Amino acid sequence: MHRLLSLLLLLLIALPARAEPGVGETRLQHFLDGLDGLQAHFIQHLIDHERKVIEESEGLLEVSRPGRFRLEYTSPYHQLYIADGKKVWMYEEELAQATVRDQDATLANTPAELLSNPRPLREQFRIEEKGEHEGLVWIELRPLGSEGEGGFDYIRLAMEGATLRAMEMVDGLGQTTRLYFKEMQRNPPLIPQRFQFTPPDGVDVIGRD
Repeated sequence: MHRLLSLLLLLLIALPARAEPGVGETRLQHFLDGLDGLQAHFIQHLIDHERKVIEESEGLLEVSRPGRFRLEYTSPYHQLYIADGKKVWMYEEELAQATVRDQDATLANTPAELLSNPRPLREQFRIEEKGEHEGLVWIELRPLGSEGEGGFDYIRLAMEGATLRAMEMVDGLGQTTRLYFKEMQRNPPLIPQRFQFTPPDGVDVIGRD
């Protein structure tokens, strides 16, 4: 579920200047307050420990709070993740295979839960301001409890005003997943059926009781 737990694009080339303490957290909280859903196209880069881009992909993210989201990769392959409030589905079309897992156990303290679950930030993460770089204010979130418990060491988010522009996840192996959002719509009309998944005929399902 590595790609599901990731998001961002905006490589920090230089050390960012310090922003006013609390600015990033305030902007992120303002973005999350009153958020019922969102829709955004994204570009994702997967970067190895030597800072080389080893994969680039694109897709569409849709979130319906509380607890539902759809992450669909459209290029260079087709892959689909759906959280329906109880289960998380991963569908790999080329392999004709679907995997299903318990949502609470899978998404605890992850970027996906951050966007889809309206819990207070400080109940989930330790927060650190990382300053301003190229007009974006960065904030770092580390999950409370064991380091890397959610499959990553920390998340960084970039705010432009009160709009979320990018997310970054770094795992314990030094691999970074970055996702940059474009054409983001806040609280758009969303179709409930987009957050449901029924395996097509002939698809192998792993993890279903």
